[in-house]
Amino acid sequence: MNNLIIRKLLFKVILVCHSSKIRIFIYRFFFNYTIGKNVRIDKCIISCESVSIGDNVILRDNNLFKCKRLEIGNKTEINSNNTVLGYSNFIIGYNSRIMNHHYFDVWNNIIIGNNTWIAGRNSQFWTHGSTQTKLGKDLSINIGNDIYISSDCKLAPGIKISDINLISLGSVITQNYETNKNIIAGNPSSIIKTGIDWRKNW
Repeated sequence: MNNLIIRKLLFKVILVCHSSKIRIFIYRFFFNYTIGKNVRIDKCIISCESVSIGDNVILRDNNLFKCKRLEIGNKTEINSNNTVLGYSNFIIGYNSRIMNHHYFDVWNNIIIGNNTWIAGRNSQFWTHGSTQTKLGKDLSINIGNDIYISSDCKLAPGIKISDINLISLGSVITQNYETNKNIIAGNPSSIIKTGIDWRKNW
């Protein structure tokens, strides 16, 4: 798929076509993407060097994936109007959810674990900054398993969040969190409660 004109024509077909099966056929046959069983792809643009999508995945309308490598685990669902844009890899595990209108800057890698929710809308994930990028630092974001990130959160470059943590509405994450079972909130964020499993104490 080195011919840009053909790619553009295929993307136009993908955006006007009403059949998920036809879109999946185009992505498999013309783009050589690996796509599992029982997958639904709505009107999404996926323009990556390589793609691996697991079984029972749902990608809804108006998502843009433009990065080096895209990996989506089994039973993960990505709702509408999300943007994944950059030159590195975007990896999300199994049974995770991304809701609506979120932005993922993939200058460096973004890795999201299993059973993790990017909930609500309008959260932003940034993996580059002028000074750090010039110094060649790895500013990848790594989000663990069983994380719940509420609406309108901002994650600074290089952030790492351990498992079973809840990020409250509107939080600005500027530091790593290496312990589990916390409620994290604020601008800048801090741990406001410990020993809380959000999956049980919602």
